[in-house]
Amino acid sequence: MNLVGYAVRNLHRRSIRTSLSIFSIGLAVGSALALIAISRSIEDSTRQGMEESGDDVVVTQRGASDLFGGFVPQQTADEVAKIPGVARVSGELVMFAPSDRGRTVLAAGWPEGSYLWKGVPLREGRVPNTGERHVAIIGDNVAEALAKAVGDTIELHGDKFRIIGITKYNSVINRGTAIVPLTDLQDVTYRNRQVSLIHVNYSRKLSSADVARVKSAIESIGRVTVSTASEVLENDRNFAILKAVSLAVSIIALAMGALNVLNALLMATQERTHEIGIVAAIGWTDGQIMSSIVIEGMLMCAIGSLLGLLLSFFASFLFPMIPTIGSYLAFRPSVGLILPIVGSAFVLCAIGSLYPAWRAVRVPPALALRHV
Repeated sequence: MNLVGYAVRNLHRRSIRTSLSIFSIGLAVGSALALIAISRSIEDSTRQGMEESGDDVVVTQRGASDLFGGFVPQQTADEVAKIPGVARVSGELVMFAPSDRGRTVLAAGWPEGSYLWKGVPLREGRVPNTGERHVAIIGDNVAEALAKAVGDTIELHGDKFRIIGITKYNSVINRGTAIVPLTDLQDVTYRNRQVSLIHVNYSRKLSSADVARVKSAIESIGRVTVSTASEVLENDRNFAILKAVSLAVSIIALAMGALNVLNALLMATQERTHEIGIVAAIGWTDGQIMSSIVIEGMLMCAIGSLLGLLLSFFASFLFPMIPTIGSYLAFRPSVGLILPIVGSAFVLCAIGSLYPAWRAVRVPPALALRHV
């Protein structure tokens, strides 16, 4: 019998223990994948939403802990617009807002006449007319989640807004956003003459030296930072904390799965001491005996990892049920996401298999044969 066949037979002989170990590995891999997927999904959807606006850079409050936590005077947008090399600017106030049915939606306020209104991809309806107040255009995900249509009203921060349009953006975060006139959102949130960020487009013919000069000129206005979408997210403390927590919990989950493998194999080798003595007596080397036990661990890890992948895909369908952020999550499996987690599981399971394998060959064959 070859090593793999011998390992499979041993696993089958203790089917309940093997199944429990495989299930624990599956839970560990599935949990790790789901946690990392949530972290990446929020970051990726936010980046895609910002890039979908067509910005070159955004201007935010210097030192703000996160994208939604900083505020800039609205007049700063006018100052930025006067800088040579800046083609167009628009302020935006953005925050999570309590809405109908106890749901929370992302609310964005845009100034009247902003170029942002012209780039809205409408599924139906229209954008606000000049001077029109207390109206909203909502993403199709919001419309579906709240069962809203053009002509209905939506509640944001306790105020009613009449829905005049439904958008059809590509990015998940924009599809879950309700957009209203800036003045209205400032009024209901007591943020008079303030915005969260300023969208900036450079003139198309700027050289890299000109871009650096414009960036320096914007930051000289005072207490603001100029960043690309990726740079904003890299400096966002909330995203940093989310990624750190996800990674820490994932490592703990995978380590627990590896400990389960170690425990199962340790018990199995102790029960098979007499059998191991027999195979040693008929000529199996220490390397062959250790390899057979490690293969058992690798087989459990392989099946458990496959189960974990299936569990993570199942969990992805439950993402929309997560309060507040569920509408902004989209699980996109990729080699770059799956491979490191599954690879880590195999490394930890291999480490967990080595100790029982080492223990098995430490027992002299003569003593093992006397073991009952």
